[in-house]
Amino acid sequence: MGGFMKRNMKKTLILMMVMALVLSACSPATQPTTATTAAPTTAAPTEPTGMTPGKYIGEVRGYNAMVKVETEVDAEKILSVKVVNHEETLGMGTNAVELMPQKFVDAQSVAVDVVTGATATSLAIIFSVRSALEQAGADMAEFTVKPAPPTPKDAAYDTDVVVIGGGIAGLTSALQATLNGANVILVEKMDVVGGNSIRSSGSFNVAGHPMQIEAIGLTQRSDPEQFIEFTMVGGHQMNDPSLVRYMIENSGKAYDWLEEIGMEPRFNERSTGASVPGNAPGLVVGLQERFLAEGGTILLSTKVTDIVLKDGAAAGVIATSKDGGTVTVNAKAVVLASGGFGANLDMVTQLDPSLKGFVTNNSPSATGDGIAMAEAVGAAIRDLNEIQIHPTVHNPSSTMVTEGARNAGAILINTSGKRFTNEVNYRDIVSAAILEQDQGFAYILMNQEIVDSNTNIQGYYKIGLLKKFDDIAGVAEFMKIDVAVLQDTLDKWNSYVADKNDPEFNSAFDWRRDLSTGPYYTIDVAPGIHHTMGGVVINTNGEVISTTGDVIPGFFAAGEITGGVHGGNRVGGNAITDCLVFGMTAGMHSAAYVGK
Repeated sequence: MGGFMKRNMKKTLILMMVMALVLSACSPATQPTTATTAAPTTAAPTEPTGMTPGKYIGEVRGYNAMVKVETEVDAEKILSVKVVNHEETLGMGTNAVELMPQKFVDAQSVAVDVVTGATATSLAIIFSVRSALEQAGADMAEFTVKPAPPTPKDAAYDTDVVVIGGGIAGLTSALQATLNGANVILVEKMDVVGGNSIRSSGSFNVAGHPMQIEAIGLTQRSDPEQFIEFTMVGGHQMNDPSLVRYMIENSGKAYDWLEEIGMEPRFNERSTGASVPGNAPGLVVGLQERFLAEGGTILLSTKVTDIVLKDGAAAGVIATSKDGGTVTVNAKAVVLASGGFGANLDMVTQLDPSLKGFVTNNSPSATGDGIAMAEAVGAAIRDLNEIQIHPTVHNPSSTMVTEGARNAGAILINTSGKRFTNEVNYRDIVSAAILEQDQGFAYILMNQEIVDSNTNIQGYYKIGLLKKFDDIAGVAEFMKIDVAVLQDTLDKWNSYVADKNDPEFNSAFDWRRDLSTGPYYTIDVAPGIHHTMGGVVINTNGEVISTTGDVIPGFFAAGEITGGVHGGNRVGGNAITDCLVFGMTAGMHSAAYVGK
C-alpha cells in the first residue's frame, strides 16, 4: 500500500475516532446520538420469527451523564424497561427515570411522549430502548407506532384551597395552608413539579437573622434596612416599598420555617444567603414530599385555563388534563403561583423588542398563562415590560452560570484578555457591560478553589460546559488571546485581592481568594432572558388587587407571577426569598380566609 493511501487511511481512522468522541460527549442540549450494547441474556426461543428474547442494554447520554437502560423482550413484545444506572438531576431527570419505563410497556412502542420538564433524560431513555429493540432484531416499524390518544375523562374535586403552579412559591403556599389545617389541591400543567425554581442556583437572600449577624455583623447584605435600600436601588426605585420591606423583614423567618419542616438550610460562606442540601432541586423535592406527607394532593399534567369567580370572590379553577378532559376544582380560595413568562419569547419581544434573538434559560412552563387568567377576573397588572437578562448564560445550552461563581472570586474576561467591569454589580449593569464587548460575550475565569466552593459550579463541569486547563497558557489558547495579556490581567487581579481594593472597577468582593493557582476553568457567557419582574398586583397579605384598587376576595398570589417586588431589576438571590416569604404568606392567609 502506498504512502498516500496509508496517510489517508490513518487520517480517516483518526477522524472516525474524533467523531466518536464528540458524539459520546454531546452536550445536554444535543439529541443523544450514542448507544453501547451488551450481549443479551437469552432464554430458549419460543417463536421462530420476531425478536430474540432476552435482556438488552442501551446507554445514551442524558443531561448530566450516560443513562444505562435494560430492556427485556420476548419474541413479540417489550416485557420491561429498567433504568439501571444514571446521574440525572434530582426532581427533574429522576422523574423521567421513574415515569418513562412503564410508557414503553404500555404502548409497546418507542413513540412515547417525553416527561415535560425532563426532556434530555426522557430522550436518553427512548434512544436506549430503541437501541435494545434493534439489537433484539425487532421490526422497528412495529415499535414506532404512535399510541392512540386516551379517551378524555372529566373530573371534579372539592377542596378548601387550590394552588395553581408547582414551583417553590406554589409548593410553599400549598404546604403552609395545609399545615394551617386547610385541605389543599395543587394543580401543575407540567408532568413534574419544580417550574422555573428548580433551574435556579437554590440560594436565597436573608437579612437580619441572628446567626447571620453573629457571623458578619451588620452589613449591606445582613442589615435589613441596608438590604431594603440595596434592593430598591437595584430595582431602580420602581419596587413597591411595602412589599420589599415585608419580604426582607421576613426573610429570616423563611430560613427558620425551612428548619421547622426539616429542610436543614445553611448559610453560605459569606453569610449573605442560604440554601438547603441539594440546592434548588433539593428544596423542590423536600417541599413536595412534605406537602404530600401532610395529606396534600397534586394534579400533574393538568393545565388551568380559567379562574372561577362567584359573587365576586375566587371559587376554584377550570383546567384541562393531559387526556383532554375537563377538570373542575371547586375551592373556597385560589392561590396563583404559575410563574413568569420568560419562556414565551413572542410575549417577551412584543413587550421589549430589544430582546429579540436572546436565548432564555427559563423552564418551558414559564409562558405567562396566569397573567391572562388573572386579568380575565379583574386583577391589576403592573411592570410587564420589565424583563431581566442574566449576565452569565452559556448561550449554546441556555444554562445560567450562577452568580455564586463571581461572588466566590471568579472574574470576567473579554476577547482581548482583560477585565472590563465590576463582576458583582447589579445584573443589568453587568449584562450591559458584556454586551458592549467585542462580539457581545465574555469568559468567566475561575480556579479549582472556586469550583470546589459551589456544587452548582461543579455541575457545569460534570455536564461538559466548564472547560479545565492546567495553566493560564492553556486558557489563553482556548480563548485565542495573547497569554502575556491574560497573565498581566491575572497578576493585577491577584494584587487587588491582596490589597482588598480594585482600583479599576471598584469591585465589592469579599476578597476571600485570588486566582494565583490552578487548575483553571472557563466558560463563555452572554446575557440571556432570565426573570420577568411584572405581574399581578398584590398586598403584603398576598391578596390580589383588582383594577379598581380593591382586594379580590379569596384570591391570592405569590412568586414570579406577581409584580412590584423587584421593580425594574431583580437582585440576585431575591427570587427564592420572594417565593418563600410570599408563598408562606399566601398559604397562611388563604387558610385563614377559609376559616383555618
